[in-house]
Amino acid sequence: MKKLMYVVACILALGFVACGSDDDKNIDCVEANLTLTDAAIALSENIGSTDVCNEYKAAIENVLNNGCSADEESTKLFEEQLEILGDCKFGGRTCLVCTNEEIDLIICRGENGNAFIQERINGETALRDTGVTFDRYVELSACD
Repeated sequence: MKKLMYVVACILALGFVACGSDDDKNIDCVEANLTLTDAAIALSENIGSTDVCNEYKAAIENVLNNGCSADEESTKLFEEQLEILGDCKFGGRTCLVCTNEEIDLIICRGENGNAFIQERINGETALRDTGVTFDRYVELSACD
């Protein structure tokens, strides 16, 4: 949850910086980034909702399609979020921020019920199966 709120804050801050000098584009980018921020907050409050997930995905796509992303890093982050969200049919897939030995990790429930650690490997987001069920991992960790 902490990471999602950090992402929301970055999106909002970078969105305002990303807007070009054309007045029409400024209004579109500001509105697109505000909509994205609202959608991210709604998703953090309704993590399993397919409808809310679809609204968040549409908001990300709107920012990307209108060139309202602040930079290449933000664009890549948005594209990774779209990949992680998939078709918004979670099938029990939930992601939490968990702390183990003072290290924060994003842990997602995979389709097989196991906990997957979300990692960055060579600049790409990947999920690594822990071999432990998601419920057990959450039970043993401090998760938000």
